[in-house]
Amino acid sequence: MKIAVEGFMHGDLDKVYKTIKYIENTRNIEIDLLLCCGDFEAVRNERDMDSLNAPPKYREMKSFWKYYSGEEVAPVPTIFIGGNHEASNYLWEL
Repeated sequence: MKIAVEGFMHGDLDKVYKTIKYIENTRNIEIDLLLCCGDFEAVRNERDMDSLNAPPKYREMKSFWKYYSGEEVAPVPTIFIGGNHEASNYLWEL
């Protein structure tokens, strides 16, 4: 099993998945799982920004919401471990 490990992605799943695709193509391997370690930032909407534990200048909607809404589909199973910069509204619902 090949596991990609990423930290501090700050909600930018598009960027991480593009990097995984690049690695798969250049190394001729298949990544089976993505493990995100800390600062995942599962921001679904503007309201979640209020619960994001980050200074206002760093609060930004990245691409997580597209995967949450179903607009995009994760190319690999993805597991995350929360960090100190998380949108706690969503995490409390889990």
